Formats: sequence, structure tokens, C-alpha cells
Amino acid sequence: MGEHPHVSRWVRFGVFELDLHAEELRKQGVRVRLAGQPFQVLATLLEHAGEVVTREELQKRLWPADTFVDFDHGLNKAINKLREA
Repeated sequence: MGEHPHVSRWVRFGVFELDLHAEELRKQGVRVRLAGQPFQVLATLLEHAGEVVTREELQKRLWPADTFVDFDHGLNKAINKLREA
């Protein structure tokens, strides 16, 4: 994940902690399996806390411009995995 000087390494919300450098999510200190696109979605939402993040913004963050995928299906799958975590 790219470095963001305005974002600290740890983001805490509720009983969760997200380590942006190690790309780890913890719930009450216990590591929760979350990697790849679901992690990127969560990191993006937390980086823009209190703001609306559009599906188009998430698409740009998750897939390079020259990638052809079923974006809606891929994003929905990533969101579902995030909800499971």
C-alpha cells in the first residue's frame, strides 16, 4: 500500500485496529484475516472517514485504468468479505 503522510500507521475504530503498513486488521487485539481488495476498500474508507467515497473512487483505487473486470461484481465481493471480517 502506498505511503500517505497525513495518515498514521494505525487507525483505530470501535474494537478494531488497522495497521496500514503491515496491512493487518485486529479486533480486540486478535488478527482478523483480511487481505487484498477488501483491505484496500477498508483503508480507503478510513482514510476518507466522514466523507462520501464513490464506487468510481474505489474502482480507481482497486484496479488500474487499463484493467477490464466486472467491477461491480468485484467490488461487491470485496465489500462482502469486509463485512464478514
